[in-house]
Amino acid sequence: MEIFKTEEQLEILIPTYNRKPHIMRTLAQLTAPDSPVRACSITVLDNASEDGSSEVIAEFAAKYPNVKHIRHEKNIGGNANITRAYELARAPYVWVVCDDDSFRWEAWGEIQTAMETNQYDLLLTRKDDLKGTSDIARIFRQCTFVPAGIYRTSIITGGVLINMYNNIPNMFPHLALISEILNRQGLIFLPQGEIMAECTFDVATSGDKHIGRGAEQTYRPDVSKNMFWTVGFLNSIQLVQDKKLRAYIWDHVGNHGFFGYIVGAFRKNYTEYGGYALNEAFIRSGLDFKHRLQFEIACLFLKVTSFFHRKKK
Repeated sequence: MEIFKTEEQLEILIPTYNRKPHIMRTLAQLTAPDSPVRACSITVLDNASEDGSSEVIAEFAAKYPNVKHIRHEKNIGGNANITRAYELARAPYVWVVCDDDSFRWEAWGEIQTAMETNQYDLLLTRKDDLKGTSDIARIFRQCTFVPAGIYRTSIITGGVLINMYNNIPNMFPHLALISEILNRQGLIFLPQGEIMAECTFDVATSGDKHIGRGAEQTYRPDVSKNMFWTVGFLNSIQLVQDKKLRAYIWDHVGNHGFFGYIVGAFRKNYTEYGGYALNEAFIRSGLDFKHRLQFEIACLFLKVTSFFHRKKK
């Protein structure tokens, strides 16, 4: 019987930029004696760091033959770097992790066992968004967190990569992966435990502000500057082909249905972005009649409440 070797089945890629203490900590965890992935290929995609991160990565690469350092000549942006990581994957499974992650290796056994079966297109490593369920809408939302999924590399076809690159402006190029799995009716493994800690080690530059961190200053149109998490997430659901499944995700992605989700999560469009009309248009254009009606009513409610809030100030 052939012995399963994790290092032959899994490779790890880490996009990074100017995170010297964090990339040092993450690489130390991955290469530590107790790490079950210490022998796997580990490639760091360095987005032209200037804070000493490059030197730290080079030190690890010199010490560990399986650690590779790819330094981009120019900063291509965080989301493009994530996409490039998946594009470079060659092992049967790929795990793209963040440069500030914390890991719980106690639960790795069930991940490896699932990987050995070669049945699954996605193995979840984190499931806090699932709230104890196996709901597909929750799984879709969980996959917004890049390291939450270990993906079968064969699903990353040229067409999927095009969807990923096209979805960079929506902040979540990697949601093209879970969408492809849903479109193919692929298999997803839900572990009992979690590999990822509850949150990243450093969230100071996470979320909406992470998009162009460190990139050279240039003109950015409003459509780019006014993009935020909720808009990018809802736009990304368009990557799901089945209309009924798409509607199900809209209805179940939040705790209070689609209307409640818009009232809570899209409020930012009026409190921080002045009621930016293109954000409304982008979301509206992808909705069916029922959800478009709910969206219009929710937006009207948000406009009225924001108006009175400003007036009160």
